[in-house]
Amino acid sequence: MPLADDQRGGRLLAGVASLTTVVVLAVLCAVLGHADGTGLFAPENWPDAGFVPGGATSPAWATVVFLPLLIVGSAVAVHRLVRAAAPEARARWVFGGVWSSLVLVAFLAKLAYSVLLLAIAGPGGLHIFPTAGALLAECGLTGAKYAVFGPLVAGLTAASYRIGVWRLHREAAQLAKASKADDVSKAVSRTGDASPAGEGAEGDTAGEGGEGPGSGKAVEAGAGAGERGKRTERSAGASRAGLDPVAGFAWLPAGAAVALQSGTGVFAWAAGPIPGGFVTATLLSGVAAVLASIGLWRRVVSPGLTRARTGVTLWSLATTLVTAGVLGSVPLWVLDGCLNGFGGALFPVASGLVRVAGGVTAGVCAGVVCVPWVAELAWRRRTEPSAGGALALVVRWAPPVAVAAVFALAAGTLVPGPAVAAVGTQTQAAGRDRDGLLPLTVLREDGQSPVIGDSEGRQVLLRGVNVNQLIDYGQPDPAKPTVWPLKDSDYAQMERYGFDVQRLALSWSALEPKRGVFDEAYLARIRTAVDQAAAHGIHTVLDMHQDTFSKYVSAAPGTRCRANASPEFGNDGAPKWATRTDGAKACGFLGRDLSPNVQQAFTNLYDDTDGIGTEFARMWGHLAKTFADDPAVAGYDLLNEPGPGNAPGVTSSILLGRLYQQAITSIRAAESKVAGGFHHLVFFEPSILWSGLGFDTTPPAGFADDPLLVFSPHLYSESITMDQGLGVTLTSIEQGYTAAERTARAYGTPLWSGEWGWFGEPDAFRSRFDRFLDRQNADALGSAIWVWKKACGDPQNDPEASTSGGGVVLYTCPDGKPLASPAFETTALSQAYPRSAPGRLGSLRSSRTERDLRLSGSGTGTLDVWVPGPGRPEAKGSGLSGMRTTERPGGWRLTAHTSGRYTLQVS
Repeated sequence: MPLADDQRGGRLLAGVASLTTVVVLAVLCAVLGHADGTGLFAPENWPDAGFVPGGATSPAWATVVFLPLLIVGSAVAVHRLVRAAAPEARARWVFGGVWSSLVLVAFLAKLAYSVLLLAIAGPGGLHIFPTAGALLAECGLTGAKYAVFGPLVAGLTAASYRIGVWRLHREAAQLAKASKADDVSKAVSRTGDASPAGEGAEGDTAGEGGEGPGSGKAVEAGAGAGERGKRTERSAGASRAGLDPVAGFAWLPAGAAVALQSGTGVFAWAAGPIPGGFVTATLLSGVAAVLASIGLWRRVVSPGLTRARTGVTLWSLATTLVTAGVLGSVPLWVLDGCLNGFGGALFPVASGLVRVAGGVTAGVCAGVVCVPWVAELAWRRRTEPSAGGALALVVRWAPPVAVAAVFALAAGTLVPGPAVAAVGTQTQAAGRDRDGLLPLTVLREDGQSPVIGDSEGRQVLLRGVNVNQLIDYGQPDPAKPTVWPLKDSDYAQMERYGFDVQRLALSWSALEPKRGVFDEAYLARIRTAVDQAAAHGIHTVLDMHQDTFSKYVSAAPGTRCRANASPEFGNDGAPKWATRTDGAKACGFLGRDLSPNVQQAFTNLYDDTDGIGTEFARMWGHLAKTFADDPAVAGYDLLNEPGPGNAPGVTSSILLGRLYQQAITSIRAAESKVAGGFHHLVFFEPSILWSGLGFDTTPPAGFADDPLLVFSPHLYSESITMDQGLGVTLTSIEQGYTAAERTARAYGTPLWSGEWGWFGEPDAFRSRFDRFLDRQNADALGSAIWVWKKACGDPQNDPEASTSGGGVVLYTCPDGKPLASPAFETTALSQAYPRSAPGRLGSLRSSRTERDLRLSGSGTGTLDVWVPGPGRPEAKGSGLSGMRTTERPGGWRLTAHTSGRYTLQVS
């Protein structure tokens, strides 16, 4: 009998394989976790998280929950698999078993960890099906991450297994040689010199090299035949026991359906539309997964499980489903890329990873039904009909309960979310205006994406600039002011650019410096800014700004940070009483926003620790009450670039969505209490990782059912995204737009970019600047560039820089003398565009270098167009009447009445 089939040999090989898995996985987590302080690409950011949880929201829960489940679970799975493997299983079989087990264990460990985090945060405000869908998608992404890192673990484990087999063979050969020498010695002593020389020679030949019945080869052949017979008997026995799961693979399309819809809620940016939509995607990935699972099970997995008991066989079935789900996602990724483009740059890597995540989720969801189903069949065939007891009852009810769970999840994620109400007189003050500014709303039309509009039914783009002059910044240099005073002259100059919106950045620390006490003087400054902007025809988006969560997160003097990290400096945001860092390190990795203390502060906000999230919502209610009846306020941007928190995905998706819902509820209640008040737009953002990557997980679709939501990511692709620091491009400008538009479509909201821009030498970014504006016109969108003007003491400036480091209006530093802005930038930003267009715009093209505008649309009302330049513009078109041009500072306002389809050309 081969030694590899010996009990001792099997135990030894299983021990070697599981030990290798533990060591390699632990080293991988440690090294990558140390190298990647963000925890985004590494398996887990546990070196900075600590080893002992210091509180309910501590990141060290990942260390004591996720990592032990991952490492121990993987080791146990590998040990059982190798023990159950066929004698001397091939290394590639071991590789596949280890890899698929690691992916499934990672999913389950992440699920357990995430459920713990949500239990700590509490269920209040969480909608069950959007939350469940987002949770599955995030766990699938963790599985996909380990699908990428897994080959290293699986490869080394398979190599150690083969080395173990080689050593056992060598040991067996040495034992056989010694035994053979001993047998020969005994034979010689028995026969002496009695036999003739010829017989001795013939006997030697038969004993050593012949194949007679008594030869070694005959014995081995008999043993092999016996082993094959046992193998056949085991296989037949397993089949008779009911462990043939092929019928259960039919659940893979159902798993694919759940996975696709779950991913749409948080990863909508990763895929475009395909013919037949959701049904085609489900069938394609589901059928491909079914075929892959049948082939894998029959040709690869099952033949290697000749000694497996039921538990190991069921685990192998689950890992087969996961692997098949991943393989089933490949055709869908290819089809999507062929139809919608792969995105260019390195974006296909990101979209491919999301498809793998969906495949992992599909396999797990199918396994929830398939594994209990097969187990129950096996139980019935092995037991008498009269078998009873608690275990029999559990086994009997496991399949229907699993089926019900999958159907419930599918029903909750597949049916449309709460209907988005039409905006009527109950929420909108139709016809009210202030300085010519009408209340803004969301226009919806069947078959078209929602857009921002006004109370007269005209599409409004909102093109303008960010204003940071009311931010309460931390001050790195006491001799340099952090902001410029905000004056009416600023708005007069903005009017000359043709801007019709300012995104006015505010600070919670200035608005509510003491808990429950609002600074009325700061509110008066906000009111003055809104009034001055309105007098110049400019709407205001009130933005609750933050950078690094708060100015109270700065590292203490003498703080030492590990490699690739630097002491944190607090910028702006929350008041001191709301900044709870729980002793986390103040060391920023890859920039200011990914410091452990910053993420701890965000986690406490999302978890509503000490009621911080509740007070944040109350603060928004107070601000909304102040401007409830003001049509000059376009809406409220709930939180600028929120941090990912300690558990990106759970914190930056599920819990961020809950925080937004709290704030929206408070805002709507406050607006309703004011006479003449009406509901304003609510702008919501994904986490800051969208600004740094060009995409990210987002709050699940359905986190709120308010009809006036606007998705507002910051489109910094090819500008300040993290990839640019590495000299590569992950997401191009064009793909950044596409990702944002896909996500807005999934939410059923308009899209408006709250920030964009380039910094540094103008000649270095001019072409990218132009590409951004060209795509904005092609898609008829609006945005606000960062920023109007920066002071030399702004904490985001280089203290040694000779200029203010960006902004529409530039200054020298440290003396603060005005500098001329780049001519191409001034001309491009002041280009002609429609301030409001009746109905819907069909097309829009505007030159960045000269006065040349062409647009078309369909609707009835007054068309209002900004045209820059000193000379009266020449205009012509169709479907227009009563055309007028009125001179304004910096240019002209062209108005005309439209009825039905219309076109306009201005030169």
